[in-house]
Amino acid sequence: MSTEVDTAEAELLERVNLRHGLWNRHDVPAVLARSADSTTFAVASCVIRHSEDGEALSRETALLGALARATAVPVPVPLVHDPGLGVLVSERLPGAPIIRRGRWHSASVEHALVEVLAALRRIGASAGLPLDRYPDEGWHREAVRGLREIRSHLRLEQIHLIEAFLAGSAPPTRKAAVPQHNDLGAEHILVDDAGRVTGIIDWADAALTDPARDLGSLLRDLGEDAAFRVATGLGIALTDEEVARIRFYARCRWIEDVAYALLDVPHRRGYLANAERTFRHTFSASV
Repeated sequence: MSTEVDTAEAELLERVNLRHGLWNRHDVPAVLARSADSTTFAVASCVIRHSEDGEALSRETALLGALARATAVPVPVPLVHDPGLGVLVSERLPGAPIIRRGRWHSASVEHALVEVLAALRRIGASAGLPLDRYPDEGWHREAVRGLREIRSHLRLEQIHLIEAFLAGSAPPTRKAAVPQHNDLGAEHILVDDAGRVTGIIDWADAALTDPARDLGSLLRDLGEDAAFRVATGLGIALTDEEVARIRFYARCRWIEDVAYALLDVPHRRGYLANAERTFRHTFSASV
């Protein structure tokens, strides 16, 4: 993924700045992320998300505003929502993602995660979040396909453990659906030099869905102890079935992240390094 803006993107950002005056005309923009339906830029102290999905952008704007009022944990506060240009501008938060730092202050990170996820549950039902019912069988199929894509990049030990996991079946898709960040990986948790949380970012995928999803991402990136303490802080009973479900999502997310990284290795080496750090605790427990 190139971090340089193309001509059309530069013209869009110029129109945004002419209309709203958010940065110096000499500031150089960069691309932070590109997906099928949106692009996120950074210019000076601003983060700009551009999307053709106006409804999703409006929903994200409302959610971020509500979260900022509901919790002391920093989230991107909307500065400008311009439906005409299809952009949401927020102030760039300090700190760096855990995926880049590789270290964090566990207790303070867990406390912040409990606080922000509890706030999301309080306000999410009224925030118009979409219902995400993607079946667990679909997650399993994608993980099987993902292993084929990444197999040549894995060690034999890793292949055996992943195959043992995939030899089992997916848990039954359950009806329980609660507000989730829905992509709560280490790349979206910002921390300062002391490893304390300075922000939780990228809420575009927030939805009503299985409560084990966010915990699965946390298990993958922060480890079982941290993920289970967050679960307990949220009042989730860690039954054998719940633990198995959290591990299922963690393992599917691990495979997904490696496949994602291999699509653009020069710009996603951090994902591969994170996958190497987290493989053993993600897959070595009983399958």
